[in-house]
Amino acid sequence: MEKASDSESFAVVTGASTGIGRAIAVELASRRHNLVLNSLPGQGLEDLCRKLESDFGVVAYNAEGDLTAEEGPESLFDFVRQKELKVDILVNNAGIGYEGPVDGYTKKQIDNMLMLNVRAVTLLTTMFTPGLKALDRSYILNLSSFGCYLPTAYKSIYLATKSYIFYFTRAIESELKGSTVRTCVAVPSAVMTNVNTRDRIQRNGWLSKKSALEPAEVASVVIKGMFKGKKVILPGKLSGLFFGLGMIIPEGIMMWMTRRMFRNYRQGWVED
Repeated sequence: MEKASDSESFAVVTGASTGIGRAIAVELASRRHNLVLNSLPGQGLEDLCRKLESDFGVVAYNAEGDLTAEEGPESLFDFVRQKELKVDILVNNAGIGYEGPVDGYTKKQIDNMLMLNVRAVTLLTTMFTPGLKALDRSYILNLSSFGCYLPTAYKSIYLATKSYIFYFTRAIESELKGSTVRTCVAVPSAVMTNVNTRDRIQRNGWLSKKSALEPAEVASVVIKGMFKGKKVILPGKLSGLFFGLGMIIPEGIMMWMTRRMFRNYRQGWVED
């Protein structure tokens, strides 16, 4: 298979070493799209890059770094700029969350959620947007959560950050109307990304287990939806059904249901 060229366009994918981010990287590589992949150091990202290059004939750069660090987002942007890569897809996937009552979080946990889920997503979007606007067609894909629509006990900060991502993305979609940039937000429900989330899905009962998806399923739906120009992407037919029911059930009842569902939290348990 002939290898793609550095002169061709690249997709930047954050949180690419595991879960949905890794699955999105594979999905894009299978479509012969070059990649710049980001995750924390020591997560096997270099091996993933070499595998994608071997399997799909793409160019895949390893851009390890901590996006919760003060200069983390700028370091990723500088990596791309110094290599003079043409980026036509930005995927803000990296995220982190914790379960538990609001008075039980540590300062570090709160900082991690705000720095990664809010600050990094915002800064990367603002830094890459000028270059995206200069192309004939480009995309911004941000990963929110099914839970962004409803205040949920024991996930208060995490889902508040995901609500931020949702409304931030919808706002810039309106702002960029008429430009060449297509903006979309994905709102997956339960996704079996790692051992921790699989455990959480099992603890949260029938509804969570029935709607749970594998990362590859989510990535396939999300990337297809992005290229089709969908504004909001909700993977999973059962999740769509639950979303429809949630629109007609009074908010108070929904909050009571989710409070009971998530009361078996594990303090500090990693969400993403």
